Amino acid sequence: MAIYLTFYFDVFTKEILTHQVADKRGSKWQYIKGLEEIVTRIKGLVLPVVLHTDQGSVYASMAYNELIKDTNIVRSMSRADKTTDNPVNEALNGWIKELMQDFKFAQCRTFEQVKTIIEQYVKYYNMQRPCYVINYNTPDAYRRKFYNGKLPKKNENRGV
Repeated sequence: MAIYLTFYFDVFTKEILTHQVADKRGSKWQYIKGLEEIVTRIKGLVLPVVLHTDQGSVYASMAYNELIKDTNIVRSMSRADKTTDNPVNEALNGWIKELMQDFKFAQCRTFEQVKTIIEQYVKYYNMQRPCYVINYNTPDAYRRKFYNGKLPKKNENRGV
């Protein structure tokens, strides 16, 4: 069984914002549906939101770009064959490959089982897994601290 995952990830909080699973290669719906969810999430935000992708055909498609034309999303694309342009996603891919073992991914026999395991993993990733880069907070806790104004400002902890 082949599985194709699409993640939309917040670089600041390290949170998986949304994810989609498909069982067919080249399926566009997972990218479009994920982007629709992001557009809904950011509605009302004033500051620009950078959307970084590779140069895949779906990301360059008219349908994909039509969804963001009246939003505050600014597009950014990696150079062809340059995974170093997107280290955050590459790191996420590494975590997924490692941690999917803990969620018994290989024992899944149906597409529905795969979707359930991925849901459990995303919940674990966002709400239980401490992240070094954000001071061992979980992505969910870090996001809440940010929106509640409880993150220190730069240079706030330095003596003057």
